[in-house]
Amino acid sequence: MQKLLLLFIFFLPALAFSQSSNYWSRNFNEESSLLSGAVVGGGSGASAIFYNPASISEIKESRLSLNASLFSFDLLNAKNAWGEGIDFYDSRGYVIPRFLSYMIKLKKYENWSFEIAFLNNANFLAESVNYVDKEIDILTHLLGDERYTSFNKYSSKIRDDWFGIGGSRKLNDKLSLGISIFVSAKTIDYTYFLNISAGPLGDLSTPKNSKNYYTASYYNQEYIRFTDYRLLSKIGLLYMAERFSIGLNITTPSIGNIYSDGKRIMRKSSQNNITDPKTGAPIPNYLIVDYKEKDEVHVNAKSPFSISTGITYHSADKTKTFYATAEFFAEIDPYRVAEATESENISSNPGLGNYDNDEWLTFISGAKRIFNVAVGYRWKLENDVMLFSGFRTDFNFKKNFDYNPYAETKTIKSFNLDKYHITSGISIKVLGQDLIAGLQYSFGIERNQKQFVNLSHPVEFNYDENKALQGTRTNTMNTMLNSISLYFGATINFNNNN
Repeated sequence: MQKLLLLFIFFLPALAFSQSSNYWSRNFNEESSLLSGAVVGGGSGASAIFYNPASISEIKESRLSLNASLFSFDLLNAKNAWGEGIDFYDSRGYVIPRFLSYMIKLKKYENWSFEIAFLNNANFLAESVNYVDKEIDILTHLLGDERYTSFNKYSSKIRDDWFGIGGSRKLNDKLSLGISIFVSAKTIDYTYFLNISAGPLGDLSTPKNSKNYYTASYYNQEYIRFTDYRLLSKIGLLYMAERFSIGLNITTPSIGNIYSDGKRIMRKSSQNNITDPKTGAPIPNYLIVDYKEKDEVHVNAKSPFSISTGITYHSADKTKTFYATAEFFAEIDPYRVAEATESENISSNPGLGNYDNDEWLTFISGAKRIFNVAVGYRWKLENDVMLFSGFRTDFNFKKNFDYNPYAETKTIKSFNLDKYHITSGISIKVLGQDLIAGLQYSFGIERNQKQFVNLSHPVEFNYDENKALQGTRTNTMNTMLNSISLYFGATINFNNNN
């Protein structure tokens, strides 16, 4: 038992990263991964507790499943994200997430099977910095060119770890019923800031009180960090015939307000020395800033109701098996994922900056309906060698989502693109134990998205968006993701002496 606990502690801290707004980006490094998750109708192995808890009854003996993480490489490129010709680029090699499961088959309870597991359901990391320094004529009341500089940073980290227990009972020779209960720990850590300034060229040692010294500036910063603990459960059915099996799995929406920690929220925006290009009159300066933490912050990271069904079909000689699964995810109406009561007098000029100060520390989220499908194929080459392959869709639940009645500017900025996964691998039985090695290639392309900001064609004051020292954002951001993952897993089978 001590060895098992040490293994769990070792596997817990591992990090891996995949797109935050897609439900099917996970990798459990099991047969289910090599089959692209098309296992609701059976054949899920140690990941039965997640895909369909009724499938826990498929085991014949107790087994410990774990994986030794290998390597994954992601390449994310968003062209024109910061302006025409100013791209977001992030490449990352990392260790893929570990998965640990112990399936229990008790001899004296033949119709019952149990499982405990730790798994990672979602991980995402994207970060980039960008700096612009050029000479342009942007300040309308000054003659000639000015020096225009901007520095912006984007960092978004999302991780969702699950710890669960589950059980399955055979109701008869063909039908099994299962249920699993999970504690989800979802962490969001997001930072975005943009600092722009424009001032005259020349000797920077000129005293600030001189009429020749003039600097215009715009600043915006967003920061949110929290971990939210929630409960959810899964209920599954599995019907098994001689050459096929059919499964059904229902996942409940998560139950919140259990516990949360590490809560911090901050927003800041300021504008100085901006002149109205139309009238030549100065636009009043403003500063809006507030920060809250711990018990002052309320968080609520929801997950949706979903229902999935699948079928597994075996050839007559049982050497080939076809798998298919489909899952429907319900919509989550727009809601406040994090909020806090604002401090008094958070603005130096209330009403300026075109901001709603009453919701200054509010971040919103939501999800549209999503329907994903997956197919898999298993071929038994020899008694101890099996080949796996699969394909699955992974549609984005935030792309083109309507956040009404909230403003979309209060969302966490993200790259919303549909993804597709192709998997293949092999399983070899050595001395009664299963060793599994596999490869996954993931890709996604999304065109004509709105830019985060336009720094390539800035103006002194942008009337379209009521922001200074930046241009009107256009739908010219094209995002591409390519990812390759290599992984290795092992299942240790125990003789049933319980």
